[in-house]
Amino acid sequence: MKELLKVRNAAKARKPRFLKQDAHAIPSLKKNWRAPRGTHSRIRRRFKSYRLQPSPGFGSPKEVRGLSRDGFEQVVVHNLNDLSTVKDACIISGTVGMRNKIVLLKKAKELKLVVLNVKDIDAALTSAEAILKKRKEQVKSREAKKKKSKEESLKLAKEKEAKEKKEASEEKSTEDKEKEAKEEKRKVLETQK
Repeated sequence: MKELLKVRNAAKARKPRFLKQDAHAIPSLKKNWRAPRGTHSRIRRRFKSYRLQPSPGFGSPKEVRGLSRDGFEQVVVHNLNDLSTVKDACIISGTVGMRNKIVLLKKAKELKLVVLNVKDIDAALTSAEAILKKRKEQVKSREAKKKKSKEESLKLAKEKEAKEKKEASEEKSTEDKEKEAKEEKRKVLETQK
């Protein structure tokens, strides 16, 4: 098995990067491989000094195909149930959230499993926990800020309402005074007649 892995790794080191025809010259073309289909394509016709195409000769031995560089079977893990089926190595899915990732890393460390997409489990755990803590603090500060602004707006609304009531009562009092003055004038005029 180890010899086959060495063979595969050596072959992969020699293997060229297969690019789509003209991907190096035309920026809008993606760099992934697509077979050339042009009638006059020199790559399709396999001319010397032109780009190579993928072929069976570049493949790896069947026994080690799909294994990691160290010879581990690559199992993608999404939750704890998936982790319980793993024998020696796993890959934590990129769609797993931060909290679940922490749980999976702790369980993998406990089971002494190799996590292929994490270099150092302890460092990853500490950084993830720090990020979670920071997020919680940000959420708390945002909520406090919202609460404070809501209280201020309520206070301003009450002050505005009180001010409007005061102005309305002052307007009423001036109207009442004007009415009283009119009535007095009318009474005075009536008494003079």
